[in-house]
Amino acid sequence: MAARNLETNEQMRHKTLSRITNASLKIFACYGFHGTSMKQIAKEDKLSYGLLYHYFPSKEKIFLYLVDLALQKSSKIIIDALDIEGSSKEKIIRLSKILVENAFTGESLLYHLIIMQAMTQLKDKPEFLENIIKNTENIIRKFLPIIIDAQEKGEAFKEDPLILYNAYFSFVHGLVFSMMHGDGEQIKINPEILNRIILI
Repeated sequence: MAARNLETNEQMRHKTLSRITNASLKIFACYGFHGTSMKQIAKEDKLSYGLLYHYFPSKEKIFLYLVDLALQKSSKIIIDALDIEGSSKEKIIRLSKILVENAFTGESLLYHLIIMQAMTQLKDKPEFLENIIKNTENIIRKFLPIIIDAQEKGEAFKEDPLILYNAYFSFVHGLVFSMMHGDGEQIKINPEILNRIILI
C-alpha cells in the first residue's frame, strides 16, 4: 500500500510540474521574463498560488528551470543528429532537416524563444547564462570538427568554421524570432537554405 501511495504521489507531482511547465512556457514566451508574473502563470492553468510557490519560490526559479529544460531538449536534438553514421556532409544535411522538422513548430518554438530571452533579456543574471554558455561550448566542440572535415573534403565553404557555425545558428534564431513575432502563420522552411550556409 505504501509503495502504491508513493507511486501515486510521484504521478501527481509529475502531473502538477507538467501543468506549471506548460503554463509558464506559454506566459514567458508571450510576455517575456520581465513582463511575466507568478499571478499570470497561476491563472493560465488555474493553479493555486500555494501550489505554484510550493514547487517554485519565484518566477526566476521557474524561468531557470525552463531554460535548463530547453537546453536539454535542443542539445539532444543537435547532438543526436550529429552522432548519426555517415559523412560530415550527410550529418549537416541531417541536422538541417531535423531542425526544420522540430525547431520551428509548437512547443519547440516556445523553448527556442525561452533560450533567446535568457540570452537577450537577462545579461545581468549570470545564473541564466552559465548553462547556455556551457551548452553552446558542447555543441561547438561537436559541430566544428564536422565542419572542418567537410571543408577538407571540399564540401563546405573555406571560411572560419566558427563563423560558419555562428551564421548557421544565427539564421535559426532569426527564423524563430520572426515566427514568434509574425502573424501566427506557420512558415515552411526548406532545409537546403540552412545547408547552403555551410555546404557548397
